[in-house]
Amino acid sequence: MSNALAIATVTQTIVQILGDALDAAQVPGASVTALPPDSSHGLHGLPGTGVNVYLYQVSPNSALLNADLPTRRADGTLLRRPQAALDLYYLITFYGDENRLEQQRLLGAVTQTLHAQPVLPRNTIEFVQTNSSFLSGADLADQSELVRLTPVNFNLEELSKLWSFLLKIDYVLSVAYRASVVLITTDDPPPPLPLPVLAANIYSLPFRQPVIDNIAPMAGDGPLIRPGSEIALHGRNFVLTQSSDGGLITATTLVLIGGTPQATLTLTPTDITLALSPGLAAGAQAAQVTQSLVLGTPPVPHQQGFQSDVMPFVLHPVIQQGSPGVYKIVVHPDSGSPPGDAVIVTVSPIVQPGQRALLELLQAAAPVTAHLFDVGVINTATDTLVFEVSGVGPGDYLVRVRIDGAESALQLDVHGVPIAPLITL
Repeated sequence: MSNALAIATVTQTIVQILGDALDAAQVPGASVTALPPDSSHGLHGLPGTGVNVYLYQVSPNSALLNADLPTRRADGTLLRRPQAALDLYYLITFYGDENRLEQQRLLGAVTQTLHAQPVLPRNTIEFVQTNSSFLSGADLADQSELVRLTPVNFNLEELSKLWSFLLKIDYVLSVAYRASVVLITTDDPPPPLPLPVLAANIYSLPFRQPVIDNIAPMAGDGPLIRPGSEIALHGRNFVLTQSSDGGLITATTLVLIGGTPQATLTLTPTDITLALSPGLAAGAQAAQVTQSLVLGTPPVPHQQGFQSDVMPFVLHPVIQQGSPGVYKIVVHPDSGSPPGDAVIVTVSPIVQPGQRALLELLQAAAPVTAHLFDVGVINTATDTLVFEVSGVGPGDYLVRVRIDGAESALQLDVHGVPIAPLITL
């Protein structure tokens, strides 16, 4: 692999290739230099007649930018030598007698050569490394990727910026090429080879990924999923059996909700029931089924075996009750400035920081008419929400709380008419 001398070696190799190609232009005395285009002409400067190669930009190679990550283990030992992958951009300028079109003849010779030979040959690189003392040991010829030259197409605006802003000299006939890719590695001692595989374990089993079709509350819990509810996951392939030297092994099946394992109550190939653990926040939740695989010698369970897709469901908040039918809602009249009512509601589960809480008041006489009051985003975990209520006429109102879009349920009578929780303003 190439080292820190690689960039200079690419430049010198291009100079060598173009120097061998100038005979085709039939321009006597033409030479090749590698200087800034704003250098002076003459002795040890830009040629009066010839070609100049100037490296004007270096950028990371997008295809190999992260190819060597990671380079070290967690303990700091080397996995592989760090490698920088670079693209080099060259501006090639041409000088000569314009009356004899020497610039254009030189351009033709360079274009012909780099089109017919777009890759820097390893033997030319080795010749440059051998005959240039300051490039001895560059090792560019040993890098795995050959350096390829491709033309860069400038529009008029880009060309103007290059010459007026970067070079700040009058324009001369020029072309640009990109040299890609140059791999620069460190001089760290190569890491030891990985240990050989002494024995291979090959496992063959059908791919039976668990699938969740739907999630619903258990019978008796009502139509909504609430804190502490028992829920049922309906689907298929929930039970996995794997053969081993000791016989058949039934995989461990876990249900993750929000990434947290839940204790299952029952498990069948098509149904899983469980009670939601405390601590889940109201709002959108996601359930996933995972199954372990027994792998290795000796056999060890690996929980991240087969996994289902994530199935979303909504965990609805509830307004707590002090006793059956008595909700923990307190109204403080004439509160705040300007004076209004403060409605304090105790909810479950605890509202977490970052969640948004709203209060919805529905006129008891016409529950299709609603008033919304926003307490904003919660900063501290709490189960007590204080809403400032204003602009609402006196009367009886049904109360509903929304946490991240999930709303609490209203209590219905036998005819399906909402009757609680109810407050009077």
